[in-house]
Amino acid sequence: MSANPVSNFPAPFADPLMRFVDRSRLPMRAFIFGLLLCGLLGGGVSAGAIEPGTAVLDTATWQQLARIAPGASHPIAVFPLGTGVSGPIAFRRIEVYAPDARIYRVDADGVHEVPRSTRAHLIGISADGATRVGLSFDPAGADAPIGSGSGPAGPFVLNARRQGADWVLTAVTPEAALPEGVTPQFTPNADTAVAPDYVAPVLDLAGTTPAGAGYASMAVIAVDTDNELMSERFSNNTAQATAWIADLFAQMNITYQRDLNVTLVQGTTFLRTAADPYANTDSPASQAQLTEFGNYWQANYSSGANAVPRQFAMLLSGKSPSGNSASGIAWLNAYCRTASSGGSYSVNQVFTNPGIGIPSSAFIVGHELGHNFGARHTHCASAANGSGPTGTGTIDQCFRGESGCYAGTPVCPSSGPGAPRGSLMSYCHIGAPNGANCGQNELQFHPTHAAQLRGLVAANTPSCLRSELIFANGFQ
Repeated sequence: MSANPVSNFPAPFADPLMRFVDRSRLPMRAFIFGLLLCGLLGGGVSAGAIEPGTAVLDTATWQQLARIAPGASHPIAVFPLGTGVSGPIAFRRIEVYAPDARIYRVDADGVHEVPRSTRAHLIGISADGATRVGLSFDPAGADAPIGSGSGPAGPFVLNARRQGADWVLTAVTPEAALPEGVTPQFTPNADTAVAPDYVAPVLDLAGTTPAGAGYASMAVIAVDTDNELMSERFSNNTAQATAWIADLFAQMNITYQRDLNVTLVQGTTFLRTAADPYANTDSPASQAQLTEFGNYWQANYSSGANAVPRQFAMLLSGKSPSGNSASGIAWLNAYCRTASSGGSYSVNQVFTNPGIGIPSSAFIVGHELGHNFGARHTHCASAANGSGPTGTGTIDQCFRGESGCYAGTPVCPSSGPGAPRGSLMSYCHIGAPNGANCGQNELQFHPTHAAQLRGLVAANTPSCLRSELIFANGFQ
């Protein structure tokens, strides 16, 4: 990838669908810490265990989880921590909305404010700290809980089924969570588009993160949609769309809170059920689509009375040629660049097939935000410090075909999170001829990327990202 010679603004990253490949089940692990955790954390309840990797979330438990305040924690003695794995976990309630976030329906009659989602969102941490789980549910218990996680047993999705008034939750592989006969499609994008003729302003990097482990950064992500997403995925039901997007943010925070000490919060959001301003129909997502989105937001939401407070803005699009495919494109290392078309933007053509769960789209969107935060693809980034582009000494070598990056024989990683799987910014899931087909990527930043991005986050807090005092019982 190359940038325009007169610009210090890099080329965007165009990304294919994250594909899902079957993995073998890991051996069942003993879970002997449940009663100890309850004693340490004070009276936690237990979801009833059926077999390892499955638990009953009884009515009393999910009602208790729904009542805890944002920032407060609640222990559960036995909970699915992966396929065939159960153990103790402590869930903490999170707030997915920025304080000033507004949700708008944009239809033929104008712009109308609609309510936020009332769903409860929690992030869970296992007793050993190795597994994180995101869980979202309706406090009234009307709809099935949505959840996924990442840990030593690999990435997993929580399948939910009714048992009377309770919910039975089972951890399954991402492949097993797909509807029968559904195979997600992907097309590796031509990732060689150059940046527009734009010289990015020098960021004020003087701000530093306040001293002390109790502080974290918060990134406000404004959200836009096109009418294809609203019609094809939600049949223009704004309540469903509002809940889905809130769940999306909860799932992405599994990765961002753990690896970067950053909380992603949803900012002002536009749900477009009528004609929208995005005429470009490219698929997979292209630089032209990214520039169109940036042009519109720069002209309409970056200054004046209609300015939308944000650090980043994303377009959730339904322009994929199939409900079973997804792709994305984003600018690299673009903190708080809101006064230009090339800046803090990403375009995400997410899955519109309702049978493909939110965790799958969260993986796509989280990957694109990773570019905004400054991460290159692992096959194009130095294993020493994440810098690039480079074709030698890269974090992994599981993909070839991106200009200026690794060009040798694709091989699966021998180290790193979940090896031989790839990490969040990898293309290890892509098959021949350019990919090693290593299976589902782990929902983690590689440690090299995590260290690199933590430095960038610190340099941009509080000059761009908001600094937040996290709760005393915060994440490990």
